[in-house]
Amino acid sequence: MSSMVPITRSLPYVLREEILGPSAGVKLITAKVVSVPDNAHVVVDLAGTNLTVPRLASYTGAAAGQSVYLLASVLVTLAIGTVKT
Repeated sequence: MSSMVPITRSLPYVLREEILGPSAGVKLITAKVVSVPDNAHVVVDLAGTNLTVPRLASYTGAAAGQSVYLLASVLVTLAIGTVKT
């Protein structure tokens, strides 16, 4: 019987692998903030459709009209921060 040591990976490593990997299961996209209904969500305009998405707790400066980065997959979309130009 052999013992297996679990491999631990950091969140940035996992996201980089998912975004850049051959399966591309997660995409980084941008959208416009329409409104901020509460501290945990933003409403974004994504291709002409308003969509309420959860946001990271560290993403605090959301305001209507700003561009926002979204991590999107088949199962979930997450607002991660403001696009800086």
